[in-house]
Amino acid sequence: MRAIIRWLGAPLLTLTACAPSAVVSAPAPPPSARAAPLEASTLQDRDWGVVRAPAMGLKLALPEAKAWLPASGPAGSSASLELRHEPTSTSLVVRRWRASRLPRVDACEAELRARTADLALADESNLVARRDVRVPAGFLTRITLVALPAAATRVAGQAVAVGAGVGECLALVAHTECAGEAELAERLRLLDVALAHVRLTQVEDRVPAPAPISR
Repeated sequence: MRAIIRWLGAPLLTLTACAPSAVVSAPAPPPSARAAPLEASTLQDRDWGVVRAPAMGLKLALPEAKAWLPASGPAGSSASLELRHEPTSTSLVVRRWRASRLPRVDACEAELRARTADLALADESNLVARRDVRVPAGFLTRITLVALPAAATRVAGQAVAVGAGVGECLALVAHTECAGEAELAERLRLLDVALAHVRLTQVEDRVPAPAPISR
């Protein structure tokens, strides 16, 4: 797992593909050193669109926006929303709740952990990146990316954003799993961008337009 963190951490926000400068003949690598098979479905940096959560007064930009659908099961409350990107089995849960008048991010995260059983605890063995951003308006939000082992030879990752505003907390938790480190790095990069662009909807976004006046 430490090798995954070293590989993912530094180039996360500027990940690019590089071609070899020369072709060198070499014996075939042992099975353990061969590249992992390509993921059948990948999360692509394309078709970005705005996904709205009107009941929570939020909107966020997501890649392949039309592929993110509400999760099946009991309907979410006005304080939470779960979306799934079915092609990659990536989930995103959005929560918003009231707190003390001036909550701290750490306090909001503690409340989130009390509500979320499978939230990973970031430490030096799994932390990929962490940063603070002032989004949405009026919030200080901490984004944390972690890489985790998964079943068999697969790897998993979580992207967690926890924000503290005036009298309320906000959290977005994304979980994804795939076969290779390169694909995990790209998914975490895209999720990092998405979580940093959550916005509050304007009043006109939440209030239906008035009916036209009959003459």
